[in-house]
Parts: sequence; C-alpha cells; structure tokens
Amino acid sequence: MNNNLECIHGGICHLGEGPLWNTEQQKLFWTDIYNRRIWVYDTASGSSTVFWEGEHQVGGFAFTKTGSLVLCTDKGVFHLKINFQGILDREPELLFEIPLQESEMFNDITVDPRGRIFAGTLVRSSFTGGTLYRLEKGKKPEIVLKGLYCSNGMTFSRDLKYFYHTDSTVRRITKYEYDIATGNIERPKVYYQGSEATGSPDGITLDSENHVWAAFWGGGRVKRIDPSGKVVEEVAVPARQPSSVMFGGKGLEELYITSAAENADNIITGYCSDGTFAGGPVYRLKPGVTGREEWLADF
Repeated sequence: MNNNLECIHGGICHLGEGPLWNTEQQKLFWTDIYNRRIWVYDTASGSSTVFWEGEHQVGGFAFTKTGSLVLCTDKGVFHLKINFQGILDREPELLFEIPLQESEMFNDITVDPRGRIFAGTLVRSSFTGGTLYRLEKGKKPEIVLKGLYCSNGMTFSRDLKYFYHTDSTVRRITKYEYDIATGNIERPKVYYQGSEATGSPDGITLDSENHVWAAFWGGGRVKRIDPSGKVVEEVAVPARQPSSVMFGGKGLEELYITSAAENADNIITGYCSDGTFAGGPVYRLKPGVTGREEWLADF
C-alpha cells in the first residue's frame, strides 16, 4: 500500500531519531544523536537545516509551553531557552541531575497531557539496565520502570486510559493502565510481540483511529497496529533501519519517518558492503489517516 512515499531529507543521519512536529511553526524537527545535531525541515521552503548543534547526544527532546526545549541526552536533562526572536541560547542549562551509568543515555521520550515528560534510557555497552523516568516541574525525577533493555517509543491511547511503551531489544510494545492525575502506570499487558524476522519496533505514534504506527528497525517497514495488537497495514521503507514516526502537516495528514545509517559499513552513505541500504534520510507519506497533536512540556 501507499506508493506516495517520498524522501524529504536526503542527507544521511548517523542515527536519525525522535521526529517531532511543531504545529505553531509548521516544521518538523528531529535529532541525529551521534552527530549531536537537531535538524529542522521547513514545509514552506521544502528545505532542511541544522537547528542546533552542541556537545550533547540528544536522544529525545520536547518543546515547552514557553517555546523553549527540553533535551534528554547522554549527560542528563537540559533546558535550552529560545528567545522571542527565535534565537537559541548558546548552551543548554542542566534541568535534572540524573545518575546515568557509564555509556547510558536517554533514548526516546514523550510528553503526557499534563506536560510531564516520560524519558527512557539505554546502556549502550550492554543494552541492559535501562530506566524509564517521569519528569515533572517542581519534583525530583521519578523512576517508573527499571530493568529495561532499550527503552524506546511511547504514546497514549485516545481516551488517555492507556500508555504504550516499547522495549526494542525484546521486540515488545507493552500496554499499561495510565492515571492522568498522577502519571502512574500499572497492570502491564503485552500489546505487540515481534520476532527477529520482522525487525524490532522502535519509535511509535498514534493516529486518529486509535491505531499505533511503529517503525520497525531492521525490518524496512512501518506498520499500523490496531487496538487489539494486530498488524493491519504495512508500508515498505527504502531503508532497512527506519527508526521513528510522527504525524505532521497542516491537518496532521502526513507521516514522517526517520532512519539511521548506524551499523552500515559506510555511515557516510548509509550503504552496507552487500549493497543494501541501512538508512539515514527522512521520508514522508500520506497514509490516509490523520494523527494527533503532541502535547507541550510544562517546564
């Protein structure tokens, strides 16, 4: 299905991740983690530029209600201020001090309806010992889940009764009951369980019909999963490692897909020695369904 897939950013990201649509600006932002950059794609001009570049490897980020950014990185959680002219501060300020292990870093994040950030980590030296934190203004970071392998994509059901969390290493998306008043999650159930043959679910998002869209790292696919956990649609991506998905466009009718050159024999071109393409570009398609606007962080 969906033969309207197009490449909107042909540059090769070492580890493109965390696409985030800014409704007010009508622009797409995403991170290239290992290259320590955040990119922005302007739909009006059809061009992409480096929005921020620094010393931190940004695994995930969120816009705030005041127009600034929260960066979840390999060195902790930082606040990056943006003034009324849209100019970034030179250096981000530490927002939360979190005891990260050696080679541990934040990976994917999401924001809940109350402006809290759920941010997960992974330990790259072992891919064990990851943690999911809940970050809230005026409070200390709280551990929500421990013992994760590769904390990845997250989203909430349309009725806000459930929270979905991906652990890519075990190829699993888990569904939790979610309390919007407290931010607590409980009573986990396996929502989707993949296999080595299908690739690993990575970044996810939700559409207007309460279906989860997931990028499948290693599988060269983006899949639509119904509320019961059944795959009902698949879209082939011309990159073996699609990493995440996000709805955008004026009516949130477009699905943006990041990908990564990581593990390729040539991370500059994204190609492997056998001629296969690992990835690195950003793609866009119109899947025939709209998405949901992401919430802003309250910091």
